[in-house]
Amino acid sequence: MRTPGALERIGGDAMAVGLGQLAAFAYPIISLPLLTRLLGVTAFGRVIISIAILQLIVRLCDYGFSVSAVRRLAVAKTKRERSEVITSTLFAVLLLWVAGTGVLLAIVSVIPSLRGDFELYLIGTLVIACGIGFPSWLLQGLRKLRLFAVITAVSRIIALLGLIVTVHTSHDIGWAITWQFAPPLIASLIMWPILAHREVQWCRPSLGAAKFALTDGRTLFFSSIAHSIMGSAPVVVLGIASAPIQAAHYGAAERFGNAGRGVLFAVTDALLPRMVDAHDPAHRGMSQSKLIMIMIFSMFALGGVTLILVAPWFVPWYLGKGFGQVVPVAQIIGLALIASGGVAVLMLDLNSQRLYSLTATAMMCGAAIHLAALIPLALVFGAPGAAWALVFAETLITGLLFLLRRRAAAKRAAEPSPPIDSPSIGMAQEVVDREI
Repeated sequence: MRTPGALERIGGDAMAVGLGQLAAFAYPIISLPLLTRLLGVTAFGRVIISIAILQLIVRLCDYGFSVSAVRRLAVAKTKRERSEVITSTLFAVLLLWVAGTGVLLAIVSVIPSLRGDFELYLIGTLVIACGIGFPSWLLQGLRKLRLFAVITAVSRIIALLGLIVTVHTSHDIGWAITWQFAPPLIASLIMWPILAHREVQWCRPSLGAAKFALTDGRTLFFSSIAHSIMGSAPVVVLGIASAPIQAAHYGAAERFGNAGRGVLFAVTDALLPRMVDAHDPAHRGMSQSKLIMIMIFSMFALGGVTLILVAPWFVPWYLGKGFGQVVPVAQIIGLALIASGGVAVLMLDLNSQRLYSLTATAMMCGAAIHLAALIPLALVFGAPGAAWALVFAETLITGLLFLLRRRAAAKRAAEPSPPIDSPSIGMAQEVVDREI
């Protein structure tokens, strides 16, 4: 039976994060038309390609902690245990950044089409390094969602002001890259003075604790990197194999989809602790889990339909001269956003039950098929073909997740075995996933 006030708490959490993300919309809403007008199609295409590749470092540093660390924090019982989770995870993030940056810069230096922008990638990786001190999983896991919303909004607004002040011509691409990845850096400078003494009891980082954090989230990493490849591959393929202009058309359209996903996936991630509670037998919260899933999918569907309907008149006015061909691409991206709603709710349900391997399986299969469809469609049809490849992949992943979820439910009904969560989160323990 649902506990009194559960609906209000769920709605309050979702509204807090949603409003914070909507306030943070000031950055993409103003920066996108600003960059398209100041940089032009070709230079904007370079920026889009650089950001898409640098996002792989961001995704690598996330690794899967946005789920695994949030879940570990959600079940931690004491301040000491929460502090051990925080310290070990941050140390693991630092190790991932070092490894990922070394590999990325080495690859950029040997690929002729990317080597000319080596400075942009160096700037981006350094800014990302300074921003890893603000992981979204930290405040979400501590259930400080209103603080998370405020800090997210304020950091984006400050970054926007920096962009307006420093970017004026196509020669200011370095500043454009800097401010794109600056919000986490700004947020960390705001957050840590607030949390340092009240919420975190600093522990000495160790390789063993970092290894456990990496082990706990390793299957989620495959899911995360697969999702990142699906987001970055179209722009990279279009930029290298087709033309920067096609990359600019796709990148501009995908920015609308990414804006919606940014808000909605933030809401989805923030509700993970509630979903964990709903699957706790002591809470008897199945109706709560269904309520969360219906609410999230409805928001994705509304966002996708809105983009499809408003794109014909909004996109040409918003982006300016030279971006009229973005309209059909943006409408296809709207369809992909609807399909993303199915991915979001099913992944949330499975991850809240610690069935990480199932979400990873679906995402890796979807990413592989996406790449197989993307290359010919992008080469033949350009940006619209790349957008249709994304729709196909998101729909396929939704279907795979649905089938895997049904199999998991059937197995659970036949052989009940509740998930194992040790109360001592900071100690090394064996991670047991229920495999299908």
